[in-house]
Amino acid sequence: MKQITYLLAVMLISTLLTAQSIPNGDFEHWSTFNFYEPSGWISSNTETIHNNNWITVIPVDGHDGVGHGIRLRTDGQNGRVMPGYFSNTTGDPLLGQGGTGYHELPHSIKGYARYHTFGADTALLVIAFKKLGEVIGVKVIPFSGFQEDYVQFDELLDISIVPDTVVMAAVSSDVRNPELMETNSFLELDDLSFEGRWVLPQLPNSDFEEWEHTFIHHAQEWKVDGRLVERTEDTPFGDYAITMSSYTDWDGHVHSSGIQTGYMASNGEWFGGLPYGELSDTLRGWYKYLSDGADAGCLALEMLHGDVSLGGAFYQFYPTEDWTYFEIPMQLLQEPDTLRLQIMSTAYPFDEATAGSTLFIDNLQLSSQPLLFTEQFAIASPGNAYPNPAVALLHIPLPSNYKGDIQVLVYNEQGALAKTLNEHQPESIVRLPLEDLAPGAYTYEVRSGDWLYGGRFVKNR
Repeated sequence: MKQITYLLAVMLISTLLTAQSIPNGDFEHWSTFNFYEPSGWISSNTETIHNNNWITVIPVDGHDGVGHGIRLRTDGQNGRVMPGYFSNTTGDPLLGQGGTGYHELPHSIKGYARYHTFGADTALLVIAFKKLGEVIGVKVIPFSGFQEDYVQFDELLDISIVPDTVVMAAVSSDVRNPELMETNSFLELDDLSFEGRWVLPQLPNSDFEEWEHTFIHHAQEWKVDGRLVERTEDTPFGDYAITMSSYTDWDGHVHSSGIQTGYMASNGEWFGGLPYGELSDTLRGWYKYLSDGADAGCLALEMLHGDVSLGGAFYQFYPTEDWTYFEIPMQLLQEPDTLRLQIMSTAYPFDEATAGSTLFIDNLQLSSQPLLFTEQFAIASPGNAYPNPAVALLHIPLPSNYKGDIQVLVYNEQGALAKTLNEHQPESIVRLPLEDLAPGAYTYEVRSGDWLYGGRFVKNR
């Protein structure tokens, strides 16, 4: 019955648009988030927007009612909590990772703070000094409870030798104890300054007067990991595809960017996914991969019943400058109820990880589901393919007066790609050779950069 439904959907393509098998698997649907970032600092906004549509760092009025301060807010829902933070490192400030060059000997740090933390939660300001890569002093300043108005603080720094690097970060919840973090806890800071025996240089924008307006495009229905995931107009079909790129941190380590269904907890446990119940299936799509090294992207699948993993699949994307079709067969012995999918710009175990490696993905779909057609580009078929049944050659009509590049994709009864034809079509008919196809029933798609349609035929002998 499933196969009849699949073929019927293709037969009716001229009047009905089929539903996609993976939510936003064609990456045509994006949300745009406009927000402000504190100049010179890394903030949590990119991470929390991509994961939960939350903006967790914003500008606020300064302590004297003039200019700006910074507000960090913890957001959350359904048991997930993500704090707001700013930092001058992509590493762990509590370990003194990363930072900015600094060659003075301050005795204290001053600033203004306003805050409200809930339960046993605590907001933190962290300052770490290093010399030749070694941590020589760390100061953690806690803020807990309710402080309605800005209050000035002046905290001594335990540092006895001149550093060469300083790390500074603040966070709205106690990341040292995630179980204590509470939604709606916030910390506001303004005019942070190092104090010493003479006037000292300060970190850039430590008064939080400078903010940059920016925006993020977020692929609807997907969770994002990493900092470099964006939409692109470089696509084989439709308006958009998705890109994800690997990048380096403070210490030259390469990090992957990627997308996934569900979300990954801080302990690495994967939650959520797509409702799914097939024993045999094929995931297919299009990709290209650009890398200056021997890197590879990856796609990981896991099928579950309840909390029990029933199996999965792993696929690596190797460098190619052209959009390339791929298929991943999926076979199970027990019926699942959930499908989880993760795509990354660099494959584990990162042995060949290369900064700048970029994976492009488009048109993800499952063969057990209807073909992926988008309403914006699907058109009525200009005519039936003939002869049908066919033996050696199939003629497929093109839209009236069309001359240009076209692509024909032919799928077998199991939904697997059986043949591809790419050419510049100078006539109103596509002539599709069939000698390399086994006898049976097939469906086809005809695509240009602006439209697509489909049909079916039978190959005899």
